[in-house]
Amino acid sequence: MRKLPSKERDDEKRSEDITKLEQLIDRLEDMTTSARLKDIAYHFTDKKEVIKVNIIAGVARGVGLTLGTAVVLALFAYIATLFIDMPLIGEWIVSLQNQVERLQD
Repeated sequence: MRKLPSKERDDEKRSEDITKLEQLIDRLEDMTTSARLKDIAYHFTDKKEVIKVNIIAGVARGVGLTLGTAVVLALFAYIATLFIDMPLIGEWIVSLQNQVERLQD
């Protein structure tokens, strides 16, 4: 039995590894595609499931938007309080606060 030079052995090993990796990727692709098709078929055949999923998605989006808006407004208010001591910006913020208080009464 004749030994191959080390470079050729490495090339053969790489080739085998690449082949195994390609086979694994093909299997994973087949599994995900079939799972996705089953999911799509299930959702389009069961109208109650479609309605349920859409309601849950809508509620989740609404809650997410509400919480996100609250966080952004809270950060804005916090940053605005840091600028109250500045001459022009502070005066503008105080006048804005006064207008808000007048509208609340």
